[in-house]
Amino acid sequence: MGGAKKLFSQGESMFGILKPQRKLLSESENRRHMSAYCSLCGFLRSQYGLKSRMLVVHDIATLWWLLEAPSCVNDQNLPIGNCVRGGAGKLRKRGVSELQKFLAAMSAYTIGIKVKDDITDGSNWKTQMASWMYSDQFEKARVDLIAVGFNVEYLEQILSTQFDMERKGENDFKIASAPTSQAYALVAREIVRRCHSHFTEEQAQQVGESLGRSVYLADAIRDFTQDQGTSFNPLCIEAGPQNHTLPKDLKDRVLTFLGSNLSEAGNFVAQTGEELKRSWHAVERSLLAAAGINDQKSITLYSSCCIPCGDGAIILDGDECGKAISGCVCGSICCCFACNYMW
Repeated sequence: MGGAKKLFSQGESMFGILKPQRKLLSESENRRHMSAYCSLCGFLRSQYGLKSRMLVVHDIATLWWLLEAPSCVNDQNLPIGNCVRGGAGKLRKRGVSELQKFLAAMSAYTIGIKVKDDITDGSNWKTQMASWMYSDQFEKARVDLIAVGFNVEYLEQILSTQFDMERKGENDFKIASAPTSQAYALVAREIVRRCHSHFTEEQAQQVGESLGRSVYLADAIRDFTQDQGTSFNPLCIEAGPQNHTLPKDLKDRVLTFLGSNLSEAGNFVAQTGEELKRSWHAVERSLLAAAGINDQKSITLYSSCCIPCGDGAIILDGDECGKAISGCVCGSICCCFACNYMW
């Protein structure tokens, strides 16, 4: 249910970008991801009422799915709800753990922050309606986060930094993406602290930083034309008001940074096993697709010796794919999205 994105945004939103390309998942991981999403829906209903199922945020469900180690529970027993019949309502009968309370509260709180931000910027009728319908849930979510030991004030400091950057018109995309990176890192660390995971808290923090930055940059690339002259976007500011399409040199720089950023986190994931590595690839592909990187025409290289820019990752389009592969020497590891992810 992409309800949060459709109901609360004045156009496109960053919410919903962080999700896997399900066609790339194994059957068991596909079902586990669906279970995470349905379970989060059930947790929200349990804690905040039936209408709060609209507050499910893909990013929270996907972070949980990635970071929590698969249990020994048989795939067929994983909870998957029927939205038409009231979602995952039966899940609430089993009780809600501290982790589940945290996930539900964070999902609702995230939407609340988005609504508050939109109202500040000049909201449309959808946002005004959302504020009226869910104000009690948003307030309760903040209280619940504090109750489970989450440092809400620190997260709000991060968000305040983001708002300050927007007001000042920050044009450096690396600087502008830092608060989102820090926010995802904080949430990722809190998830791992409350569940059994293959990741340490420090590793989860780095994975969260990578995903948060990547979500921000993919959204900035995708919405460049829409944001030009209307909404804050560091790429629009750097490109200048005369450009209604993202200049190629700027896009290449952002994609290079994005690819390098993902590869660093991918190094941690690669150590956890093949199944999680495949899941990471599915999320990575989804993020790159949001940034406009086509499966059939693009390649990402993770290596240290055949990178012209020297930062460990490049992204090339079209005819350059073959040249890049042939240019890889020194036994470096490459992954080619056009060639079924070779690594």
